[in-house]
Formats: sequence, C-alpha cells, structure tokens
Amino acid sequence: MNSYLKAITALGSGSLHPGGFTGTLGILRNFTIAPDEIILDLGCGTGRTACHLAKTYGAHVFALDNSEAMLSKAKSRALQEGVEVHYVLGDILDLPFKDNIADLVIVESVLIFLPVRPALQECFRVLKKKGYLVCVEMFASGSLPANEREKLKALCGLKQIPTYQEWLNYFQTTGFTFIKTWQKKLPGPLEVLKELLNPDPCWFRPGEQVYLDPASLSVLFKYKRLMMRNKRHLGYGTFILIKE
Repeated sequence: MNSYLKAITALGSGSLHPGGFTGTLGILRNFTIAPDEIILDLGCGTGRTACHLAKTYGAHVFALDNSEAMLSKAKSRALQEGVEVHYVLGDILDLPFKDNIADLVIVESVLIFLPVRPALQECFRVLKKKGYLVCVEMFASGSLPANEREKLKALCGLKQIPTYQEWLNYFQTTGFTFIKTWQKKLPGPLEVLKELLNPDPCWFRPGEQVYLDPASLSVLFKYKRLMMRNKRHLGYGTFILIKE
C-alpha cells in the first residue's frame, strides 16, 4: 500500500470518491433494487456505501477491499449501524466470486489505481446478464501539464489518469453497453455544502479523534495542493453500464 492509500486509510472517511456520498445517493436513484438481489461493492473502503445499500434495500451486499485496515473500519461501521454486510478481503483483479452472480457491481474511485481492462473484465465476468455496473472515476483533460500528471500519479500511486473519452473506450472495449454517463467538474463549495447535509454517522463521533501521523498529514497536504493547483484540468465521470 502506497503512502497516499495509507493516509486515507488512517483518515477513515466514508466518502472520499469524487461526488461523495451525496453523489452516490443520486446514482442509486436510477435503480430499483429488490431485497433478493446480490450487490458487490468493490474497493469498499470504510463501507459507507455497502451499509447504506444493506440498510435501505435489504439486498445481499458483499463488500470487497484489499486492505485489512479498511475492512476493520468497515466491519465496525456495520456493527454500529446494525446492518449485515458480507465483507471480503480480496483483489478486484482476481475476484473471489462465481461467474454471473451479481445483479449490481459498484466501483467508486478504484479503477484509476488499477490496470483498467483486467479489472473491468472481472466485473463483467461476475455480473449476471442484464446486470449493471456503476463506476465513478476521476479524469484529466488534455490540458493537464505532463509534469503535474506525473506528480499526481506518483503521489497517489495511480496507474493512469485517463481522459473522459478514454474511460468510455475502456468500458466499450470490455463489452459493456452504456445506459447513462455524465461528467462533472470536481466538487466546489455548493457540492461541499450538500455533502455536509449528509453527515457520516460513523466518522468523528463525539469524544473520538482521528490520529494522523506526520507522514500521512504531509501526504494529504501535498495531495490537496496538487488538486487545487490543477482543479481546472480535472473532473470526474459517472458511468452506468449493463452487461447484455
């Protein structure tokens, strides 16, 4: 695990992906989810999306992450929220699930850290026919300076920072059919305000503190400076796809 992922693991936020939890709620309004459906939340982090799915829809939710520390936080969240989520330690590039098992697969800001096509092939494999894939991923415009791109990749351990069109190409060449896609700028003050209206009940509870060591703080400050400096060159895409 690189230093950036270690830092966000220590931070323990439930919604670090672009668009935040407010964005996740908006995406889920596109679906009617039945209690008998199987949902995979891949790269689940601290489990906020997974717990929401289990609590709201009563579906069978399997949440996978490759970090034992993240899964520990996610399991604590499920206990606090009183919901049943099946947590799995594993790798998106080699999913420990059978073929054609999932009705819905959700991936929030994870593919950018991975070889994209092999990860998408695994998502395609585990989805049922007519199953849906939801992805939220950051993209860069062609105007992002090459040196700034490399700094961001190096700091965060990113495999790539595709353009929006490159993301579309990844999905299309893997065999998915587009249902709905859209792109947005990185969140501004209004989006931050909306996120405050959906506070995470399991983060920064009264009387608790999150300790970040100096190295993690340094990484997060560097990340914030890089993102602010290049905000006009960056955005994020939301992709709703189907396996036909």
